[in-house]
Amino acid sequence: MGGYLLILDSPPVCPEGQSGEEHTSKGHHETMKKLCEAASGLIALACLLLLTPSGGSAQLLEHGVAITPPPSATPAYYTLAKPGELTMQVNVWGYITHPGRYEISITTDLVQLISLAGGPIADADMSQVRVTRFLKTDVGISRGQYVVDLHDLYRVNEANLILQPGDTIMIDQTSWVGIRDIIGVVTSVAVITVSVATVYQYTRPK
Repeated sequence: MGGYLLILDSPPVCPEGQSGEEHTSKGHHETMKKLCEAASGLIALACLLLLTPSGGSAQLLEHGVAITPPPSATPAYYTLAKPGELTMQVNVWGYITHPGRYEISITTDLVQLISLAGGPIADADMSQVRVTRFLKTDVGISRGQYVVDLHDLYRVNEANLILQPGDTIMIDQTSWVGIRDIIGVVTSVAVITVSVATVYQYTRPK
């Protein structure tokens, strides 16, 4: 003959000296404290990601010129000249398809060089292309730098497109990247805040 096992749920045991409501309230506050700590950790992580450069750590170039290349960039050496041509070596860094050191014909200009390097990649700021030039003088090495706006080729001074041996061309990221990262962090913080508020609303003691 079969039998039945009756299981009765026993009420939660409260610590001595506390009522049921006090115990529930304390547990609720402990839960909310843990949720807030978790939210704070996520916010701190988002801020850390925002402060980290998009392309990793900045790379220091010769003579102290710094640039932050994208993570996909793999610097290399390229020879792009016909046999018998006079050549020069230049450096291409930053947000471009094939960054690296290039040996090119002395007749190659800035636009041609960027084209040979595969052109700019996403987030490249072509309005602030920097050309750094080192010149040997009787008193040592002098450094000069100028900026070329390649967004408007019609207005570019042709003299600024002429390259010289040892030039370093640097293409950085647009300012929109930083703004986009800030928007992403603000959105994440807002989502976390709403989530914590929602949990608090539905779990607080009635």
